[in-house]
Amino acid sequence: MKLVLIAPPWNSLYRPSIQIATLAALADHTPGDPVIPVYGYLDWSQYAVETLGWDPTEFVSVYDTIGEELYGFGVGDWIFGGPADGPRASDAGPDAEETASADYAAFLTSRGVSEEMVRRVLDLRAIAPDFVAGFAERMLELDAPMYGFTTSFSQLVPSLAIGRALKERDPRRHVVLGGANCDRPMGQAVMVAYPFVDAVVQGEGEAAVTALRAAGSLADLAGVPGLALRAEDGIRAGLPVAQDADSAPVPRYDEYFARLRDLPWRDLITPHVALPFQMSRGCWWGEKLQCTFCGENGSGMVYRSKPGRRLTDTLRQLTEKHGVFDTYAVDTILAKRDNGLAELAASEVDVTTFFEVKANLGPREVGEMRAAGVTMVQPGIESLSSGALRLLRKGATAFHNLRFLVLCAELGIDARWNLLSAMPMETPRMLEEQLALFPFITHLAPPSTVSRVRVDRYSPYHERPDEFRIALNGPEPKYRFIHPSPAADQAALAYSFSHTETEERTDADELLALRRRLGARVGLWKKLHAQSRFTYRLGPDLTVLQDHRPHVATGRHVLRGADDQLFRSMAHGGRIDQTVERVFDMTGVPQAELRGRLRTWSRRGWLHIEARRGLILATRDGMPDELGRAAELRDEGLADELRDRDTPDTKDASPDQVTVAGGSRTGGDARG
Repeated sequence: MKLVLIAPPWNSLYRPSIQIATLAALADHTPGDPVIPVYGYLDWSQYAVETLGWDPTEFVSVYDTIGEELYGFGVGDWIFGGPADGPRASDAGPDAEETASADYAAFLTSRGVSEEMVRRVLDLRAIAPDFVAGFAERMLELDAPMYGFTTSFSQLVPSLAIGRALKERDPRRHVVLGGANCDRPMGQAVMVAYPFVDAVVQGEGEAAVTALRAAGSLADLAGVPGLALRAEDGIRAGLPVAQDADSAPVPRYDEYFARLRDLPWRDLITPHVALPFQMSRGCWWGEKLQCTFCGENGSGMVYRSKPGRRLTDTLRQLTEKHGVFDTYAVDTILAKRDNGLAELAASEVDVTTFFEVKANLGPREVGEMRAAGVTMVQPGIESLSSGALRLLRKGATAFHNLRFLVLCAELGIDARWNLLSAMPMETPRMLEEQLALFPFITHLAPPSTVSRVRVDRYSPYHERPDEFRIALNGPEPKYRFIHPSPAADQAALAYSFSHTETEERTDADELLALRRRLGARVGLWKKLHAQSRFTYRLGPDLTVLQDHRPHVATGRHVLRGADDQLFRSMAHGGRIDQTVERVFDMTGVPQAELRGRLRTWSRRGWLHIEARRGLILATRDGMPDELGRAAELRDEGLADELRDRDTPDTKDASPDQVTVAGGSRTGGDARG
């Protein structure tokens, strides 16, 4: 069957949908009926600007906020809720819609959303029905028997709204949904709550789309892996199959750029477009020890990676075809080995790219990333407390995370990371450690957000709540607005859930106060970051340190002799015992005196000490070019003991031996 694949709002305007583009490219290489990709989010953007009379720049800002910052409140879904609910919503009359809007506006306001943004959301909700009607009419002109939708994050309800409109206008058309919102059991719950949905793809879509293109009717699709269909006795589903990552073709983005060229204000978008690509699926760390809060991979945790040589070939093909040199990896995690970065660094493909990475990469790995054109990363930092990181099962310590931020600052890599708090079994000490540290690291990249830990479907928190001493209290409140129909099983449709700790906390008030201070300190960190400087330069036999961090600055220092050697050994991290012995052998300065200097540096916030290791928090001055520094770090072949790729040394990770810059913390929490 001919298949139209639609990417609805709220996909990023700056990125073509890799989901529909990959499936469209698959059709180019396999027999079957054609696949037509449609970038509905660009249609919605043009319609909203023209209908509401907004300045395009203003609309883009609102769109980005809804798609990124307000996802947790269900805003993008709610805007399309009226058309998705269909006759039930329209039959209720204008008073019901007014009440629904007032209730949701109150909900957003109670969550801290500004009055101006709430008004924008209500304006968009008011025009959504007419957009859906007109868009559905245009889709029917394509005369396809099957219409598929990709649904990740806030795309589910927009897909349902358009799908319902298609079905109402021509019941012969088939509506199929896929994507993260349709993984088991959510996909089948969608079919129960919304009877106009004919099928859902649970898991990866290649096998299902290949079968859809070859089929003459829905009756030909029974037993297709991952495809759930209606049957006389209910819903029947084939088990999802994990695809070989190397079988996925390079995405076909032609239709995105064709639609973008027709956008009247395309110049706002075109300079910022980044081309998504994928080198792997699943998560190698999650296979080993899944992070407690992570449900991102759903039923597709098993890790599969393309050969590293494919990276350069893929980026060369994409950039040469579209004339865009900014790229964006959608992988959950960068491959440990054979990731293609060395080949990319040696190639003549002058691209910049983004990866999600584990934060315990060492100088050699980070240098290799930068040499390959990686200019932005999302490291899984989550916390700067080793005790909290152990609770989250991150496989890293505060030492690793700080070292990663130092290296990114040196090499000009934009590190976009999030700070989590309020995880189950969190202790006041975990928060106090970070509060003591923050004043000394304002020169490093601050977290983008400070968030409470959320319980997502498929995460260990969700699957085994008793293990983490929590109780699930049902779906998050946003779902009563997203799926208001009595036919909707919100618990089966939800991805995120409310929870409480099962054990009474005598320190609850203290924790609340500390979490508020944490958020305030991060806000101050962001304000001070642009003016904060803490750098050093190396001479033949001396180190010059410039400390201009607001509120804790110690000025200019010239380090010679033993101080110079001690400082150099701790840059990028070093083991204290070996360093002290080596500097003693070189200079004859007593070891007790050398250890005393390290303690002094820790009190000044020059040095972070964690168990048996120390890390200079200053960054090397960028007098050499960043790519030159990257090559230098990559080629040094730093000691394996500093790398700790998989799991941290349990001795080094001990929270009982952490010296926080500016002071010390002793004692531990048995649960941490």
